[in-house]
Amino acid sequence: MLNRIVVTIDGLTYTVIAEETEEYIRKNAALVNKEIEDIKAATPFSSMTAAVLAGMNIADKYYKALSMTEGLRQQVKEYAKENAELRTQLNKIKKK
Repeated sequence: MLNRIVVTIDGLTYTVIAEETEEYIRKNAALVNKEIEDIKAATPFSSMTAAVLAGMNIADKYYKALSMTEGLRQQVKEYAKENAELRTQLNKIKKK
């Protein structure tokens, strides 16, 4: 079911139509709004430029999180492999 949620970002009102919950949509809008506000507070940039930079900042955080997640996945795979090797060794010791 599609939800219709009205949010305000940088003083402008937007109607978002999405399957996600209202809470989720509002959380996303708040993140975007905060990024824009932070940029506008620190620079003389226009709303448009601040919005683009906010999008770039959010994309940067997203790709860094993806990279970190991939690193953690790899680490878990290595731990699982090591665990399997240790279990094999333990089973060999138990058989002796």
